[in-house]
Amino acid sequence: MTRRGATVSALGTGMLVILAARLLVPSAPPLYDGVVPLEAYHWLDPPPPGQHGGAKGAAAVIPVPGGKSPFVAVATPELEPQAQMEAPPEGLTLPPGTTTIKVSIEPIPGEGIPTDGHIDGNVYRFTVTDQSGTPITAPASAEVSIVLRAAHPTLPKATIERYVDGTWQPSNASSSDFGGTFLATVTDFGDFAVVVPGPAPSTSSSAAATASSAESATAAPVATPGVPPTPPASNTAATDDSGLPGWLLPALAVLALGVITIGYRATRHSRRKGW
Repeated sequence: MTRRGATVSALGTGMLVILAARLLVPSAPPLYDGVVPLEAYHWLDPPPPGQHGGAKGAAAVIPVPGGKSPFVAVATPELEPQAQMEAPPEGLTLPPGTTTIKVSIEPIPGEGIPTDGHIDGNVYRFTVTDQSGTPITAPASAEVSIVLRAAHPTLPKATIERYVDGTWQPSNASSSDFGGTFLATVTDFGDFAVVVPGPAPSTSSSAAATASSAESATAAPVATPGVPPTPPASNTAATDDSGLPGWLLPALAVLALGVITIGYRATRHSRRKGW
């Protein structure tokens, strides 16, 4: 094969490789930086209108090796857990003979009304016992924590309270600064909820807020991580998934085939001439 023939054939082969790569990988995967949208809050008893139900709990049975409390972490199954509990190694006070720790987190119907505000979200019952059902506690120095997510992610101020003897009692809760999530250090377990200062919003106010959110969602769809936003409808020419005109890829294929054919004929012609 002459240099000219080899050059033309190489060019044609290169174009085919580029075309194949373009077809197999039409575009780079999109990257979504910035704020990650929160999963909608799931209620045990959804308030009207249009709130999500299906609140879930969590449970775990944790072995106790050597009679010492291991690291314990249990959370509800949402993408951003609505309720979770965590204890460091040796952070729980175990009854004698404890072989397993049973942890249960369940959303329950709330009882009573806080005197310093209103409950935002579900009431969750945290139960921590040994294998026989004896309650397990924790020393204050261990800083065993529970974390609750509020129904509204933009709360300026809230706390976690525990329902004890018919009243809601405040705890030393602090905000995590992420999506209305609050943390409290506990020594005993029971029924806990996020409490927001002031009266609960009226149903009409909630309806107006929901309608406003719906209008905003219609006007500007929210991007979901890993799911490219749907492009607006247009009257432009048909394109493939890469954004190129639909006729361009077949045209490139024909062009590459033509280049290879020319190179092949040039090679045969040079052989006949004895070049």
